[in-house]
Amino acid sequence: MNLKFRYGFALFLFAISACRQNTQSVIIEPAKPPETVSANAAPTVSFSDKTKIKTYDGTGVVTKINLELVSVELKHEEIKGLMPAMQMEFYVSDKKMLDGLRVSDKVDFVLEDNAGAETIIKIKKL
Repeated sequence: MNLKFRYGFALFLFAISACRQNTQSVIIEPAKPPETVSANAAPTVSFSDKTKIKTYDGTGVVTKINLELVSVELKHEEIKGLMPAMQMEFYVSDKKMLDGLRVSDKVDFVLEDNAGAETIIKIKKL
């Protein structure tokens, strides 16, 4: 074999070996819900700066109800000032608000945004 070829091939193998050693696996796990305070209350997150709490009105269709997590999944219209239309699961501040709701119900809701932690604080079937 040609000496230049051997040197180049050895350098190539060394580079591949070095790259493989520096490769890291990234594992993305789903976010875990915060701990609940009581059976009837949704998970809450407390922040010291209450000035960041804002409320937004929304309209959507119920696609899933999770009584264990005290949450509801909605296919909602744009929530002006917060997010575009999408399908998303939200925690509900009180489990009793889920009573009487069914999948495919159209609802109006009030969403509280506390520095990125969104919770439905009011929901009404239309």
